[in-house]
Amino acid sequence: MDFDARLIPLHRHPLGFIEVFSELGAPLTALLKGTGISPTMFEMQEARISYHQWQALLSNGVRLCQHPQLGLITGLKFHWSFWGPLGRMVDCSPSLKDIAESFRRYMVAVQPFYALHAARSNSYLDKGNRVVEPINYATSQDADPVLRDFVRQFRLATTLRLWDECGNKSVADPDIHVRLDFPQPSSYEFYQKLPCQSLQFGCEESSISGSIELVFKKFRPLRLRTYERLQRECEQELDQFSGNFSFAERVRWHMRSNFTPTLELNQVAEQLQIAPRALSRRLATDGETFRSLLHEIRMEIALHHLRHSCLAVEEIADYTGFSCASSLRRAVKNWSGKTANELRTG
Repeated sequence: MDFDARLIPLHRHPLGFIEVFSELGAPLTALLKGTGISPTMFEMQEARISYHQWQALLSNGVRLCQHPQLGLITGLKFHWSFWGPLGRMVDCSPSLKDIAESFRRYMVAVQPFYALHAARSNSYLDKGNRVVEPINYATSQDADPVLRDFVRQFRLATTLRLWDECGNKSVADPDIHVRLDFPQPSSYEFYQKLPCQSLQFGCEESSISGSIELVFKKFRPLRLRTYERLQRECEQELDQFSGNFSFAERVRWHMRSNFTPTLELNQVAEQLQIAPRALSRRLATDGETFRSLLHEIRMEIALHHLRHSCLAVEEIADYTGFSCASSLRRAVKNWSGKTANELRTG
C-alpha cells in the first residue's frame, strides 16, 4: 500500500485520539504540528489523511501526554462512536464472537492499513473449553518502543472493553482472565481499572481468555435487527474500498468470520446477497475457487491451533472438520511441509 495515500477517515480514529489527547491536556496546536491536519478539516463532511500523517499525530500525542500507562488511559476513554457504525454495533451485538468477527471484517473502513493483518488467525480454543485471544502480535509501531507500548496498551484496553461489554455474563463462568508477558510495573493504577477478573504479569505470552459460553452464547435478541442494520452500513462502507481489495479477499474475510467445516457456497452466496454462479464466476476471475478458499481457511485454523492450543490433535481434527487425527496429520504435512508434532514443538 502507498503510505502517503489519504485513505484513513479523519472523523474516525484520528479525531478519537485528538479528543482523548486534548482531554489529557495536549494543546491542539502542538498536537497537530507537522501532521498536515488543521482544525478546519474537523468541520468537513469528508476528510482523509495518510498513514504518515496518522503516525505523526500519534507521536505528538504520546510525547505531549507522557504517562507510562497512556495507552491504557486512552483505550479506556476512547469513545465507540469514533469507530463509526462498527462502534455502534458494540451495544447490540448478539455475542462476543459476532462483534469480534465484525471488527475483524470491517476494521478496514476505520483503519485501511489493518487489511494487512485482517486475514490472520488469532483466537483459538484451548483446554477446558476456553477461548484464548493472544494480544502480543506485531504492530506497525514496533520499531519505536514508546509507540509500540502505547499501541499494545491501547489494544489491551479496547479489546477488554469488547469482552466485557459483549460477553454473555449470564453464563456459568463469565470471568475474563488476562495474562501479560512482562513484569508487574512499579505503578499499575490503570491496570487495576481494566474490566477483568484476574490479571497476571510475567507470563509467556499476553492474552485474554474466557469460557466458550461467554464468547459464543447469544443474548440480547431484541437488538438483533439493529445489529443487522448496522452491519449493512458496514458492508456499504466496505464497498468503498473494493478498489483496494480483491473480491476474493472480501469473500475470504466473510468465510473466515463464518467458518464451519461444512460451509457451503450457497450459504455464503445468500449471506453476501449474490447468486451462487456469480460468486463462483467472480472468484474465478481472481484466480480462486470456493473450495480452495475453504480449504485454505481450514488449514490456517488447524495450523494455528497446533502451534498455540493445548487441545489434543484429535480434538483439533474434530474442530476443523477432519475425519480423524491421521487425516489432519496428512493434510498438515502436505500443506506446510512439517508434521503436526514439529508444529507443536516449534
